[in-house]
Amino acid sequence: MSAGIDPDERIWRPLGEARGGVSPYTHARMQALAYELWLTNLMGQRLIEIVTDHVVGEGISWHGEDERALSAVKAFWADPVNQMDIRFERLVSELGIFGELLLPAAVSRFEGRVRLGYVSPRLIEEVVTDPDNCALPIGVVLRPRGPGGAARKGKRVKTVLGGDPRGYLSASAQRERARFTDGEAFLFQINKASDAARGASDLLAAIDWIDTYERFIFDAVERARLQNSFIYDVTLKGAGPEKIAEWLAENGVAPKPSSVRVHNEKEEWQAVSPDLKGGESGAQGIAKMMRGLLLGGVGVPSHWFAQGEDVNRASAESMDQPTLKKMTRRQRTVRHILQAMADKQLEEAHRAGALPEEALRSGVSPVLPEISVRDTDKMSEALLRVSTALETATARGWMSDDAAGRLITHLAGQFGVNMEG
Repeated sequence: MSAGIDPDERIWRPLGEARGGVSPYTHARMQALAYELWLTNLMGQRLIEIVTDHVVGEGISWHGEDERALSAVKAFWADPVNQMDIRFERLVSELGIFGELLLPAAVSRFEGRVRLGYVSPRLIEEVVTDPDNCALPIGVVLRPRGPGGAARKGKRVKTVLGGDPRGYLSASAQRERARFTDGEAFLFQINKASDAARGASDLLAAIDWIDTYERFIFDAVERARLQNSFIYDVTLKGAGPEKIAEWLAENGVAPKPSSVRVHNEKEEWQAVSPDLKGGESGAQGIAKMMRGLLLGGVGVPSHWFAQGEDVNRASAESMDQPTLKKMTRRQRTVRHILQAMADKQLEEAHRAGALPEEALRSGVSPVLPEISVRDTDKMSEALLRVSTALETATARGWMSDDAAGRLITHLAGQFGVNMEG
């Protein structure tokens, strides 16, 4: 019997050693359920799209000091395969749905042009990380596709890493990464712990509650339909079974609206509707409680979902802040994704000789829309008051002109205006 190290040693771990993330089965089910909720459930879809609308809803533009670098990135953005101007907002939504994006990057060796494909996160079999740094993915193994079944091996693609990976990957990581020979791909993940291999959907924690809320609403609508329905209860005084059967044969159809019905004192008609206890007010209270738990858990105020009966303008503005902070954080992630794409394009253009070194160093940065519309009246009033106070302070020698200038610069920064430089 020969002894040695198994070639797949990296995928084994002690039974008592926990690893972040969820099991592959649970992860696959999460992806399927999250996609279904986004596709078919009004609340599930809105919870995803409301973030996309605020983060990239007004489109993306690019800024750069070097026109050559800027032109290279704009060409990548407008490439007929990439079509990022209309495609990127869809990618942001899918990042929220699946918790991951896997975008193969095909590079033209002679032009240095990068074209992005798309692989569904549901086809990811395994994300392989640096053996010495579990937070750094170095490759992705895809599920086998086509004939061959389990005997067929899935593709193995390297993850796009910034700079020169040989400068920061360990020797074991470089050997492992060399086994991934089916191209390169961007891998972006959200909602994961540092030691988790897979990202998670924005809807993961809310899936059961969204489904429960929808079923509750359907039940409430069905209940209301039953409460609004009625039957005619007809009493035939002194009639036996034969007379009742004869009457039904002649009058068994309910009268049409606005029609005339004539009968004598031996025939009584009465419209009867069901008396279902626990009424509408109880259902509304339960629905409101469920909505509060669900929307509060995902960090969205209720008045964003047409529930503004208990909200005034002052409370609405204060309730918006946590949500806007959440979306600002997501926008930082999106900015990182855009920057990684732009850097890759510039590096490949430089490698192909289509972009000089100084243009590469100059770089290009994405410009994303403002998360919230600023109240210009409040901004103007605040700036006027501060300016008046600073003018008085400098005139009386309480502070220097330089200190007053720094304070104005800081205030302008709070309004999104960069006065430095």
